[in-house]
Amino acid sequence: MGERTNDRNCVHYESMTEDKQNAAGDSRRAFIKNGILAATTLAVGAGSTSTSATAAPDDDAFLHGRDYYPDVDFEVLTQFGTGTRNDFLEEYDPDGDVFTDVDDWEVFVVRIEIGESEGELGHLMIDVDNDEPDVDPGDSGTMGEIGSFRDRERNLIETEVDF
Repeated sequence: MGERTNDRNCVHYESMTEDKQNAAGDSRRAFIKNGILAATTLAVGAGSTSTSATAAPDDDAFLHGRDYYPDVDFEVLTQFGTGTRNDFLEEYDPDGDVFTDVDDWEVFVVRIEIGESEGELGHLMIDVDNDEPDVDPGDSGTMGEIGSFRDRERNLIETEVDF
């Protein structure tokens, strides 16, 4: 069957001639050839850049439910000192059910950019285990699109953040 054209309320079909078939075959071959060339170039380029640049891994973070906005940017305002961090985590989790070792955590005050002129303040708790996060006041990040309850009773959301 050939090409279909629409003229007002009538539908017309044209028979496909040998010239149209050859033209279609030539353009299809050119498309495939260019596609293979582009894919090869992309693969070679990706291979050469992968050794020189690596993406920073996302950090696991906890937020109070009222502070979690999926895929929203935030700015780090300050980091709690050791004493303030310990007091905050012990007040937030007096039984130690969630934050079993407070030394494995860092707490940051963040401004969540939710469209208001000044944003909204919140607390971001990052699980550092043995790695100190490379986060400083003034840094910005994005909350993960997917969050899950770490502790429903405390309304504590676990997500990934990207700095």
